[in-house]
Amino acid sequence: MKKHLTTFALLTSTFIFLAFIVKSRYYYFPYPNLIDYFLSLVLIVITLITLFIRNKVTARMKVLTGITGIVILLACLNILNLYFEWHPLNLDSPFSKSQSFEVDFEPYKWNTTAPSHYGYREDSLTKYFENINEWERLRALLVVKGDKLIIEKYFCGATRYSGFNVHSVTKSMTSALMGLAIKHNYINSEDDLVLPFFPEYKDQPYGIFKKALTIKHLLSMRGGWASGDGHQTAEECIKEEYLNKMPDTEFNYFTGSHNILSAIITKRANQSTKDFAHQYLFKPLGMQNAFWRKLDPYYCGGDESYYTARDLARFGQLYLNKGNIDGKQILDSAWVDKSFSNYTTRSAAFRSTTAYEEVGYGLSWWIFKKDNETIYSARGKGGQHLMVIPSRNMLVVVLQEWNPLKKNARVEDELLGNLLELLLEIKKPLATPV
Repeated sequence: MKKHLTTFALLTSTFIFLAFIVKSRYYYFPYPNLIDYFLSLVLIVITLITLFIRNKVTARMKVLTGITGIVILLACLNILNLYFEWHPLNLDSPFSKSQSFEVDFEPYKWNTTAPSHYGYREDSLTKYFENINEWERLRALLVVKGDKLIIEKYFCGATRYSGFNVHSVTKSMTSALMGLAIKHNYINSEDDLVLPFFPEYKDQPYGIFKKALTIKHLLSMRGGWASGDGHQTAEECIKEEYLNKMPDTEFNYFTGSHNILSAIITKRANQSTKDFAHQYLFKPLGMQNAFWRKLDPYYCGGDESYYTARDLARFGQLYLNKGNIDGKQILDSAWVDKSFSNYTTRSAAFRSTTAYEEVGYGLSWWIFKKDNETIYSARGKGGQHLMVIPSRNMLVVVLQEWNPLKKNARVEDELLGNLLELLLEIKKPLATPV
């Protein structure tokens, strides 16, 4: 009996430690709570196996021990999760219809109107939505024209209260926060050198490349990183040797660069990136952040933040209106112009799909072309899009479930392309309906 209890105690302790390592270090996994379910399942299997082993321990005691181990495992992980801010506690299970979670607040309340007020034909939209079920991973689709929400669709149980992990769309949020940090004089400009913000690492060996690194290089993905896209902490990025090219010589997408930016904002504003965002961005916009992953001691600057579709659209409106919301200039229009400027006109990393063609990258915004129309997109892993189309006074939010088993790139690109074609068919913006 004592040996049995000791074995399960050691197993449970080992699993808690293993889960801690996975959750704290490999935070960029698409299903951040997968390890909880997996280890619980392993404990169930081990418990069932013990039932077939003949010894002095009763079957009832074996089942009770197994259940106790699972409860302790999940309780400890929830406590750690709450403390370290790894992911939402009520996040849906992995491979569910939508791994999102229901927020306890009211998302931004949009004024709505019918698409027909802007000249869109209801029969064309109806025909399009008849085929939308083929887009298996689609969870939310919103279209805003001017200040009106004209299309709002949710799928597979998702609602306007669903908070989604927007992944690398977070980079565009961080870019806006950097613009706000400059506007409010926490930082001089995007041309500031990076290393002076980290005097604690002054004894590290820095080469000429890293000494030339600026905030703008990080924002435009032209920092000179030699490795592929990574998820290193700010400290790892500053210390590592991956930077072996002169900044501004080529485009190389690197998530770690925005973790550096988050650290800079925290250092200069003397408050967390999340608190800074709430004060200068979310509160003025009337939107909320549903959850933000903390990568001790800073919040992630490159991914792992959650928003409802309506609140994400509100952020897009800030850029659609050149930083002006309800008559107040929240973000300098010059920063929006810089963000939408193309700093990389050609790269082997750019892709061309049936939906759009990648033609450049601004300050953490992708630049697309669709039928000679320029589209600016905050884009995230798994097919998350916040697309801003200034020439049409329009923005589009597309949120998908990150599920490789359901991914059908051909169908998804085709339906996204058809949607954009449908929205761009009206050649001239119409007057805003009364």
